[in-house]
Amino acid sequence: MSDSNRLIVSFKFPPDDDISGIVVAKRIIVDGSRVDVLQNGMDDESAYFEAVDEFINERLYTSVDAKRDSVDCIFDYIAQGMDLIDDREYGEIYSRSWYMSNHYLALEYKFTHPDVKWTAEFSDPVLLNMKGNVKNYKSAVLDRPEYIDKVNSRISHLNESQNADFKLLDNPNNTFYMAEYLTFLFADRIIFTNENQRDIILKSHEELRDYVMEKSEIIPHPTLDSKYYQLRQSDMELDENDINIAYFGGFYYILRHFESLFYAYESLNHKHKDRIRFHLFLNDDEFINILIEPLEFKDNIIIRKPLEYFEFLNATTKFDILLVNDTVTGESFEFNPYLPSKISDYKGSGRDIWAIYEDKSTLSKLDVRYKSDLSDYNQSRDVLVDILKDYGYDDEDYSFDDEYYAKRITDLNKIIKAEFDAKNRLEAKNAGLTKQIKKLKEQNKRLEDENASMQSSNSWKITKPLRSLKNRK
Repeated sequence: MSDSNRLIVSFKFPPDDDISGIVVAKRIIVDGSRVDVLQNGMDDESAYFEAVDEFINERLYTSVDAKRDSVDCIFDYIAQGMDLIDDREYGEIYSRSWYMSNHYLALEYKFTHPDVKWTAEFSDPVLLNMKGNVKNYKSAVLDRPEYIDKVNSRISHLNESQNADFKLLDNPNNTFYMAEYLTFLFADRIIFTNENQRDIILKSHEELRDYVMEKSEIIPHPTLDSKYYQLRQSDMELDENDINIAYFGGFYYILRHFESLFYAYESLNHKHKDRIRFHLFLNDDEFINILIEPLEFKDNIIIRKPLEYFEFLNATTKFDILLVNDTVTGESFEFNPYLPSKISDYKGSGRDIWAIYEDKSTLSKLDVRYKSDLSDYNQSRDVLVDILKDYGYDDEDYSFDDEYYAKRITDLNKIIKAEFDAKNRLEAKNAGLTKQIKKLKEQNKRLEDENASMQSSNSWKITKPLRSLKNRK
């Protein structure tokens, strides 16, 4: 039995290589007190994160093997988790909203241990997807009258004690909505990572706004002490004569991209422009390579594989400038609720930061060395000129190719069309193969039926059926 007074509920947690779990581990390290951690043990153990071990008294493991965010996942996690912790008296419990099952388990513990202080953190909106639409998946529809009745009984008691009129829940219900609503009602303390995030989430719960505001606070993602940036050395070798700019990300996708930066660099006429090198650490380089293929400066873009977390921290100290960019929300939200967690790691590196932001986002308000609007590639061009000048590469006769943008759009359209045509050709080929396979299956079935008929009538000749498709060469 652990003697820890505080329990951390984190479905994803190191050594699982997950951003949310790493944020939780960083919070533990920065807080500095010893804790127990309840985590799921079914996931890939690929993150080197020994630094958190000295702050953990005991790890408690569930073995939930269900689709994330599904009702089955939530209730398997509750059942297994409560078996592990229901007989333990913790003074504090902490949960983070990725996965939302964390909040459901913490809520259950709060119900059975009402004196515990529950701190709940929201990483992003739970109810809304990245396009601002309500998540309403079939697997996340909760249809369990007994659970809804239990929750409603607790809400009724809360109404009596608070002299409030919080609404009761219907059955069936949306588990994404419930994860926010019930957490707002019953958590003692609520953490958001930025103001935009809190405002956007509360727009779905206006009736709770005042209630939540009284017990919530804004706490940005944690930044580790400088000693952790030297914990594991990176063997990164860089040319000191270059201006090395790094982006540490995961996947390169349409809602988080560097199109304006690429346009800006390509259109800049500057005698020292070749001194700039972009190093992009990405999981999947296929899409980015398609995009940069027609660029004249593609050799100045180096695609690298992502690094293990503490090697990544050390690598940030070796580059001149660190890139961070907003997720594009466009018209999906009134203002951008997302803040990249990597900005907290960049801050501890001591290096200059270039933020490519969306208007009115939290990133746009941060105090960093370089900033440009992701929708205005002219700003990126100006930043590139400033960077070259700041690093001693001045050119009074620099200029911009104002026709470049139209040319780039034309090139990009050609690339997309080529990819689209290739996809269509592949789909047509697959459709043809599918028809052939179907025909073979039908022929095979017909011959098998004939064989069965012949055997039952003691026919003197047995037609051998075609080999099964899985054995076909």
